[in-house]
Amino acid sequence: MSEGIVKISEDRLLAYRKAEIAELAEAIALRFYNGSIIHPELIAKEQGITFSYNNYKDSFDGLLEHHSGRFHIYINLNRLRGENNPRIRYTFAHELGHYFIDEHRNALKSGKTPSHPSFNGLVAKNPVEREADYFASCLLMPEKLFRKQCFRRPLDPKLFEDLAKYFETSISSVIFRYFELNLFPMLIIKVINGLIDWKMPSKDFKYKYLPKKGAPVPPTTAAGEYFNIGKKYLEKQLLWPDDWFKDFNISKDEQLFEKCYYLSETSVMSVIWKREKGMR
Repeated sequence: MSEGIVKISEDRLLAYRKAEIAELAEAIALRFYNGSIIHPELIAKEQGITFSYNNYKDSFDGLLEHHSGRFHIYINLNRLRGENNPRIRYTFAHELGHYFIDEHRNALKSGKTPSHPSFNGLVAKNPVEREADYFASCLLMPEKLFRKQCFRRPLDPKLFEDLAKYFETSISSVIFRYFELNLFPMLIIKVINGLIDWKMPSKDFKYKYLPKKGAPVPPTTAAGEYFNIGKKYLEKQLLWPDDWFKDFNISKDEQLFEKCYYLSETSVMSVIWKREKGMR
């Protein structure tokens, strides 16, 4: 990691750091919220940050550059697939994170770290990129407003779709924001080529014996059926907890929902949550 950037956990942001970034991003969002969505371009203009949308092949998704006391944001339309893609707003907000987070901005201004390309992904491995990702999430989906949109609505793929439409963000960014705010017990699992790549249980997710990284996806799950027989499900699926988990205290009456998001031919993200009474 470059000198001048705060050191944080490789696995997750530390709680105090998340609180700092959330407070910063949401204060900025409050200033620019006009009853609709947050516009990153307006924030950049107010800060004197210039920006350009262009085609830069596969060089990056977004890039913040400092030169002679000025900052410029580059957005790569080649990788973000068109000017109306919600990933563009998230990428722009991510680059604003590098500007507004003091350690990131100061490292660029001092020359201690060069301008570096940012690439979208479900979970960034670089801790600095994770900070900018978290900033973007808090900026575009402020907690108070996000909770208001979720009020009295159960966890459901339709809720995620409505939130993505309201905030003009991607489904995946909405799912991770919902997860971060711990609004309902859930588990997110990513599977690549039929093997568990990573898993993220919420703090109060009931089941503890989770599939291990590198283990084959259980064949009777929705994700497992995709990798074993090529079957795709467009709707959430009802299944038994022991399809996924090996806990010893599972009630015979318990059931789960699983919703698969097919990221590519070889990659699936599954969202899993307990079916409560009244859920359909």
